[in-house]
Amino acid sequence: MKQVPTGKLTRALLNIQSCDVESRTAWMAFSSEYPVERMFGKEILDHSPSSIRLGRLMAGGPVLVDHDPTDHVGVVESVSVDPDRKGRALVRFGSGERASEILQDVADGIRRSVSVGYVLHKIEEETGEDGEIVYRATDWEPLEISITAVAADPSVGIGRSNPNPVV
Repeated sequence: MKQVPTGKLTRALLNIQSCDVESRTAWMAFSSEYPVERMFGKEILDHSPSSIRLGRLMAGGPVLVDHDPTDHVGVVESVSVDPDRKGRALVRFGSGERASEILQDVADGIRRSVSVGYVLHKIEEETGEDGEIVYRATDWEPLEISITAVAADPSVGIGRSNPNPVV
């Protein structure tokens, strides 16, 4: 098996579509099992309950801009992994000037991408449907959700939420 780096990684996701400016909140899908090309090969973030550690996000994880810890604009209010195997969160934006700017850009459809910063604890090599080697993260931990300009996963983003999330 190829040596795969562990530690903090990020994965950008696409398609911010809606938010509630009055409550300063937005529902978003922040992760999926969409295969993303990494320096070591295609990576899949497994969304089985035993594979994803949600504790940090459930405890009020940060919402950042471009994974910059000094650009903290909100907080995760609730998080779930739904039957479609996507991680979803309700986030609340702060009331400061920068958070208000980002919230307005989201509401206006200017900022349409979401990314997740995470730590890989364990990853396994497997053969994909097409016979290609893929790497499945079987123990990973989301640390933060970011509003970002770069997209890697077209299957998630703000507005891609389940109307009946499981919390």
